[in-house]
Amino acid sequence: MKSHDFKFDIIFAFSLFAFILIISVTYSAIYIFTDLTTKEFKEKIKIVANNMYYNYKQQEDNVKNTTIALAKNDIFSLKFNVSPIIIKSVLKSMLYANSSLEEINYFNSYGKLVLGCERFKGEVVCYKEGRYLKLENFDLKEILFKENFGKVIKFISISPIENSKKGFIEVIAKINNFLPKDYTFYNIIMIDSKGNIKFSTFNVFNAKNIYDLFNYFLSDKILKINNGFASDDIYVKSFSPNIKVVFIQNKSVITKTNKASQKLVLIMIIISIVVAIPLGIFFSRPLYKFYEELDKRVKEEIERRREKEQMLITQSKLAALGEMLGNIAHQWRHPLTRLSLLIQNLEMAFNMGKLNKERFLKFKEQAMLQIDYMSTTIDDFTNFFKRDTKKVYFLPSEIIKDTLNLIDGRIKQNGVDVEVRIIEEKEIYGFKTEFSQVVLNILNNAVDVLKERNIKNKKIWIRVNKNLIEIEDNAGGVPDDIKDKIFEPYFTTKFQSQGTGIGLYMSKVIITKHFNGDIKVYNSQNGAVFQIIL
Repeated sequence: MKSHDFKFDIIFAFSLFAFILIISVTYSAIYIFTDLTTKEFKEKIKIVANNMYYNYKQQEDNVKNTTIALAKNDIFSLKFNVSPIIIKSVLKSMLYANSSLEEINYFNSYGKLVLGCERFKGEVVCYKEGRYLKLENFDLKEILFKENFGKVIKFISISPIENSKKGFIEVIAKINNFLPKDYTFYNIIMIDSKGNIKFSTFNVFNAKNIYDLFNYFLSDKILKINNGFASDDIYVKSFSPNIKVVFIQNKSVITKTNKASQKLVLIMIIISIVVAIPLGIFFSRPLYKFYEELDKRVKEEIERRREKEQMLITQSKLAALGEMLGNIAHQWRHPLTRLSLLIQNLEMAFNMGKLNKERFLKFKEQAMLQIDYMSTTIDDFTNFFKRDTKKVYFLPSEIIKDTLNLIDGRIKQNGVDVEVRIIEEKEIYGFKTEFSQVVLNILNNAVDVLKERNIKNKKIWIRVNKNLIEIEDNAGGVPDDIKDKIFEPYFTTKFQSQGTGIGLYMSKVIITKHFNGDIKVYNSQNGAVFQIIL
């Protein structure tokens, strides 16, 4: 077979395959979505709306019950003189126990804040300031409950303590997970009592009110209905006097297909399959040889890429070698000094005739302690550069601890304060030394930038929470113009003698390819935050 004939046959075969594929997908879509008629939309959307409403009310009741329970707690009674520390401990415990709670405040009978605690950047902080409750138009005998409705729905619940004679408890909570995750066959718009659009699952462009989306009569009907259909494809459910959810059938996906088109597509598929069988037999041999050769080339290319990747990993470790040798020098300096002093003291004792067995054994014990410390440093260094032969399960905190030991001398020399917080952690499956290299690269970069920018109170925070590891510094952050480039190979802001530009690139490769995760960076109010998502 000539090359141009073979090329023509491949084009023809692939064109036919594409034609069959398009027809098959079209028919499958028609077949699947035929049953999703307007009648079924009406039946199913009620279930979805009721489930959302039940979830919403459940969270609402949870906030109300929490507020009432706190208001009835004996720690706020005048009969007992409870320390503010105990009150603070109770409020913090409740915030840690319930992730939906955002803020809890305790006010006196005049509405002045006594003590409050709230979530701030994943932590719970407590404060005391002169904030006041607005008590006008407030029934001091009943609980006050309202929603703060914006991009995020928040509940605000205020309960008097024994008819407000002893103060008030205010609980602020954020609504979580009450919206469905699948919007394939319908869309959602959330509006307030005036029809203002607060949230939507599709692009409403510049529309701010439902009157901007629908005609006047339909919009007016939506506002008046509490629970029911405004039309065959629009369902309204009131969650509260100020919140309505409007469910709109997705016409672009749910369509009623003509039966004649179904039969036509089915006939076309049958004809295509009948034609494809002899053509497939005819082209099987040359196509098989073609793909066999292609498969061979792909495997060769994958192997070359794997070798290149391994070379970059080795290069990255060698780039860290100089810094590691510096770390060993820093960590050996103090034990060597102590050994020198011990030997001098031993010599003085000998010259003065005071070297007895007890003093000699004490010298031996102290000298061995310093030698063991130096030996451990070398072992840590050796283990870092030792290549793992198999993947294992390990905890991130173990690697973080070992990595901090490796650069302990450098951290102390530069006056960096490192704070490690383990909120909750899970085991990771992979190569320990590769993960250690990622942590080391990020920490070394943080120390470098803190030193380069001459930060006075140098600080690094390491947080572990399940499958998320964050390393944050207070060096001011990554400039916006290079934020998208820092994970590119050979990109560096340092002089060529100080950096190779492959540290963060290899960190990205290791996390994405070897741990099936991702690594990102963003700027906080302190500085850069590197996120390792596993």
